[in-house]
Amino acid sequence: MATTQYSVRIEKSFVFRGGAKKFSNRYYFDGGAPADNAAWVALFDAIVLQEKTLYLAACSIVNANGYGPSSDVAVASKAYTTAGTLAAGAGQVAPGECASLLRMATTKQSSKNHPVFVFSYFHGVLTNNAVTTADDLFAAQKTATEAYGNLWLNGITVGARTYKRTTPDGHATTGRLVSQYITHRDFPK
Repeated sequence: MATTQYSVRIEKSFVFRGGAKKFSNRYYFDGGAPADNAAWVALFDAIVLQEKTLYLAACSIVNANGYGPSSDVAVASKAYTTAGTLAAGAGQVAPGECASLLRMATTKQSSKNHPVFVFSYFHGVLTNNAVTTADDLFAAQKTATEAYGNLWLNGITVGARTYKRTTPDGHATTGRLVSQYITHRDFPK
């Protein structure tokens, strides 16, 4: 599949096994590139404003990069020191490899006529404090992740433009699901 869409990568950092660990999510969006560097930065700011609600203060958003189709060379970037704003409440911090999962259905079909999904994993998750629900994502964090998924599904409006999430080759998202259960994602070596 050829990548035809522009994208944004949001990089986060948190303490993992005694040191700083970074992870990121890349979001492809519909339409062409933002008009100029100021438009890229406005898009980054809009995404960061919403994504910070998924994390505790111990997890910070540290960088945003914008990319052209089929490129890993950033055409725009901005450094951040934005701490998460999620309140822990009665939640219990899960190990660093644990993550919440946002799955978004798309208009794309596989060769077997099954829907193709785009996935995002978010580390720094909380679990419920009860033994019987220890595998469940903390309710406030699940709600924040659902709102974030809805934002990409319905579009992030910046100025006169609305950005909606797509597959790398331009198929629109049609729905979203946040898993009730905490999942696992290995960090790249």
